[in-house]
Amino acid sequence: MPASTTREIRIEFDQRVPMRDGITLSADVYRLIDKSGETRRYPVILARTPYLKLSEGMLVPAKYFAGRGYVFVAMDVRGRGDSDGVFVPYFNEGVDGYDAIEWCAAQPWSDGNVGTIGSSYPGIIQWLAALQKPPHLRAMVVRVTPSDPFVETPTGLPSPMALCWQHYVSGRVNQLMDAVDWERVYEHLPLVTMDERAGRRNTHWRTYIEHPQLDEFWAPLRYQDKFDQVDVPVLHISGWYDDEQIGTPLNYTGMKTRGATPQARASQRLLMGSWGHVVNTESKLGEVDFGPLALIDLRA
Repeated sequence: MPASTTREIRIEFDQRVPMRDGITLSADVYRLIDKSGETRRYPVILARTPYLKLSEGMLVPAKYFAGRGYVFVAMDVRGRGDSDGVFVPYFNEGVDGYDAIEWCAAQPWSDGNVGTIGSSYPGIIQWLAALQKPPHLRAMVVRVTPSDPFVETPTGLPSPMALCWQHYVSGRVNQLMDAVDWERVYEHLPLVTMDERAGRRNTHWRTYIEHPQLDEFWAPLRYQDKFDQVDVPVLHISGWYDDEQIGTPLNYTGMKTRGATPQARASQRLLMGSWGHVVNTESKLGEVDFGPLALIDLRA
């Protein structure tokens, strides 16, 4: 659908979305409004993020899709941004994702069809939500998705760079990363106190260090052994030079061979480009320029 010229995009900030345990998450809703004021129903695109929903990176695609016949819902995950609760990376995202999807489906501006979209952390939490089998989930667009625990870090210990990410999301808002001398932090031993060297004690970092084996602690974070429980179409996107590139081809082949239904197995699509972890933003990586064809109209 082309961008509307007879309707305007309205943004409804900080809509409170109830979770089953009583806390509320914050969502910004972008949708077309008829000048007559009539509420119409549209399919919904849900993007849940720990990186703050009200950002330029979210605003641009939100307005793009809202202008083309979708309601775009941008949501802060539990404990981040304007959402209530405590942020515990990954562990609440399955049930929270289910509740968020079903909330979107029940709104007066929704036609009951909900798709999800997101990159990296917002990619993996789509899988965790899909395993909860929300009835109104129709499709997922998952970009540069990390793998299960111990696939990319087979030694069992998180890499020092994992602390960098955990520090970034350690408060309710994104932390100023340039304030830390990360090269010095990465040289610190023992690993368990590396968080203190970065200037902020991090409970999640220490918990991960304390679980160096693939035991039951990690079970809620695993999804790549459960593709036979997922029955939605998925567009898998990554770059050949993504530092977590291994996850996307594994997910694509896993769904193609083990998806829950023949329809799900047939409706998988894979897109790989000459990109890093941030896809489709520049044609040059390091000293190699892949040329103008390296960038595409990805939203289309």
